[in-house]
Amino acid sequence: MGEFGEVVRSTPLDRLVFVAERPEEIKAQVGTVVDPPVGYQGESWEWDVVYSAVAWEELLGRVECLPDLGFWEASTYWAAGPVLSVVMVRYGGFVELASSIGDAEVADSRRLLAAVREVAEVSAPVGVAFAEQWNPMVTPLEQALSRYAVGVEEAGVVLRNYGWLTVLSDEMADRVGGFARLRDSGAFVEAERLAQGSCWLLATKTWDEYGPEHADRLFELFAPVLPPSKPQLREFKSIVMGQPPEWHVLPNIVAERDPREWP
Repeated sequence: MGEFGEVVRSTPLDRLVFVAERPEEIKAQVGTVVDPPVGYQGESWEWDVVYSAVAWEELLGRVECLPDLGFWEASTYWAAGPVLSVVMVRYGGFVELASSIGDAEVADSRRLLAAVREVAEVSAPVGVAFAEQWNPMVTPLEQALSRYAVGVEEAGVVLRNYGWLTVLSDEMADRVGGFARLRDSGAFVEAERLAQGSCWLLATKTWDEYGPEHADRLFELFAPVLPPSKPQLREFKSIVMGQPPEWHVLPNIVAERDPREWP
């Protein structure tokens, strides 16, 4: 859970509460949600409690059974400090972990990598994305390609996302020339092997340094494993319910190039 997770774990239990009302308190809770069968009218199948070591072990036990949603949430007093959450969603045999952060934390973006690295070191992710305006089960690349239904299904066959941070499986790394080629390309400030068999590839030191020129360089490296089509960085949709759709520029950077036309 990164640095803030360690703060929560080391905080006295009497300062961890369901709703923070004083500056010294931290709202911290864990829980799960399971959709009941159609027509069920009994008690709620939701479970949520204030965080503790015992509650954490209970959460891990419940997550092993793959509930529809499992979450860990913590925040400081009102909006005066970090407001962090981690949510697990199950879909098609895959689990997505999503963490939302505020603008203040983005300014110190490298610290955010710690939590992602913790997960990546003990798993074999099929897709990783740092993104603005996150969409469940859809990466920024998939959004730009309008691939809303097939991304999870094709995980492991094509690369679901690339960007400031890219995590590439060993098999896909071999298909683009191998880890050594990626490491020696000069496109990454960090290129490392992960314990569970993937490549950790960081394009720039900080999130705000990443730009279109980096996306173009990554496209050329990853073209053999990218989904076939040309991304469009504008989307025609209605932002407010009931309002007519308009063209909107997507906030995340990918190269507007078709891998079928490369090289």
